[in-house]
Amino acid sequence: MGAFDRTRPSVGAGAVGLAQRAMDEAAKYSLERKTMGVAIINHQSVSQMLADMAIGIEASRLLVLKSAWEVDQGMRNTYLASIAKCLAADVANKTATDAVQIFGGNGFNTEYPVEKLLRDAKIYQIYEGTAQIQRLIIARQMIQKL
Repeated sequence: MGAFDRTRPSVGAGAVGLAQRAMDEAAKYSLERKTMGVAIINHQSVSQMLADMAIGIEASRLLVLKSAWEVDQGMRNTYLASIAKCLAADVANKTATDAVQIFGGNGFNTEYPVEKLLRDAKIYQIYEGTAQIQRLIIARQMIQKL
């Protein structure tokens, strides 16, 4: 696990960056797109989706930073590296999916970046250990701590 302990924070950081980009694109689009004469960001469901994106991204970012800090300190970080990578990957996928939702039909159009972000997000749940493997590692690490 030693090599993965060092690389999973970087993979998590990539997922956080992707999620941030998806949220930024969705926020920008929601300010520009109007329905019934009102920017869609002013609709409660859209603004709540954006808020949920921000919550997930900030939580993921902090976990990735803490996990990377543990690497810098020479600490074994199997538990936290797996949590950070797993959460960041899940958040990236949820954020990209919600960004496509905010874009509506344009979300599948290659003229807008969110369709590619959605496709790209999936690799983070597979690369460096699938989301299911991360959960298995986390559970095993929890048991060892008991």
